[in-house]
Amino acid sequence: MTQLNPQRMAFVSSIGNGYKAVGFFYPSSAPEIKGVVQICHGMAEYIKRYEPMIEKFNEAGYHVCGMDMPGHGESYFLNKEAGFPKAYFGGQKNSWQMLLADEMGFHEYAVEKFGREGLKYILYGHSMGSFVVRNIFSTPRYSKQFDGFVFASTAGPNPAVGAGKFLAGAGCFFGAKKKRNNFINIIAFGSYTKRIENPRGGLDWLSTVPEEVTKYAKDPMCGFCFTNDGFRTLFNLISFMQSEEAYALIPDRPCFFPYGADDPVGSYGTGVEKVIQRMKDAGADVKSKNYGPYRHELMNEPIKEEYFNDLIGFFDSVPMVVNKPS
Repeated sequence: MTQLNPQRMAFVSSIGNGYKAVGFFYPSSAPEIKGVVQICHGMAEYIKRYEPMIEKFNEAGYHVCGMDMPGHGESYFLNKEAGFPKAYFGGQKNSWQMLLADEMGFHEYAVEKFGREGLKYILYGHSMGSFVVRNIFSTPRYSKQFDGFVFASTAGPNPAVGAGKFLAGAGCFFGAKKKRNNFINIIAFGSYTKRIENPRGGLDWLSTVPEEVTKYAKDPMCGFCFTNDGFRTLFNLISFMQSEEAYALIPDRPCFFPYGADDPVGSYGTGVEKVIQRMKDAGADVKSKNYGPYRHELMNEPIKEEYFNDLIGFFDSVPMVVNKPS
């Protein structure tokens, strides 16, 4: 097994007010280095949760990097004394665009770290991270910097996004940008265990493995309620990624949709399948895999080794376009 040795860096965030974000580099020591995978983590979690998966990517010849989003992980700890709570993205109306800018800024640091020529660059996003990646996918000045994309456990069309934006925006307007919004949290996630027989609690929708759910529940840096600003950022990401404009701007780059049939975020597979079809209709180079009766965190399900191998297989299949040697 590979010994992980992440290298940490802090950099100035686009959100201003002295905020700094924290990113991590996981260099591979494999004999052949094929590329770089940048990970965008999900809502209310952090990059180091992905280390078992990162280890597999390193062994397969891929450097890995990823930043903790504002208000998450070590980015939160670095800024909490300055009054930045968990799940706070800076309080600006366009915080969602600043989040994209931070991911792309960190991408540039990764290029400085690992180099360009002869390395494919792949952007992987899980859950809310997949929303970030889908936004980057449909932003031409950003998407052209990557060779391939993964939208893991993403969401289907959400007709209620307008109402969510209104509620979160109202909270921000009335001076409560940093306040957690439990009302939206209940509306958004309260029904996620409705199909689970005898759920042990409200988080069982994450995984079929009880130990993984318990680990998540006991982690103080997981599962926290979002602020009004956090929800506004989330709903703005969703609003753009499912817009007609976003589908009209998809690039000529391969993408992969892995999902579980028992994941409520993807409407139990049907929502993800609608997005896949829309992407195909718009001309996207799409691959997908339904992993069957598994839930939201495929990397923490019994089929995780299959999942990791499928991801590496997709990475290997992605043609190098951006940094192809001349």
